[in-house]
Amino acid sequence: MRAEAGFSLIEVMVALAIFGLAAVALIRLQGVSLASAATLSDRQYAAIVARNQALEAMLAATPPMPVTGREQAGRRQWAWRQQVSPGPDPGTQLIRVDVIDDAGQVIARDQMLWSVR
Repeated sequence: MRAEAGFSLIEVMVALAIFGLAAVALIRLQGVSLASAATLSDRQYAAIVARNQALEAMLAATPPMPVTGREQAGRRQWAWRQQVSPGPDPGTQLIRVDVIDDAGQVIARDQMLWSVR
C-alpha cells in the first residue's frame, strides 16, 4: 500500500526542475519575440521612408539629383540618401533611395525609374 500513496520527494523535485527549465525557456522566447517585433517595426518604417522619397523624386518635374535628408516616421528621424544613375532607356534615370541607420548601414532600399514626360 505504501507504494501507491503518491509521489516521492525526488519525483516532485525532478518534475519541478523540468517545469522550471520549460518556464525559463518560454520567458527567453518571449524576450526574443519582442526584440524581433521591434526590429520588424523599424524595418517597416524605413521601407515607408524609402518608398516616399523615391516616389517624390519620380513625380518631380525636374530630373532627380543625388541628395540626402531626414524624414520623420513613427517616433524617430530617418536618414536617407538618394542616388541617381542612367536608366535602361535613353531619357530615363534610375533613382535609388537608401535609408541608413545610425551605424551607417542600409536598413531599407527602394528604386524607381524616372523618365522625361
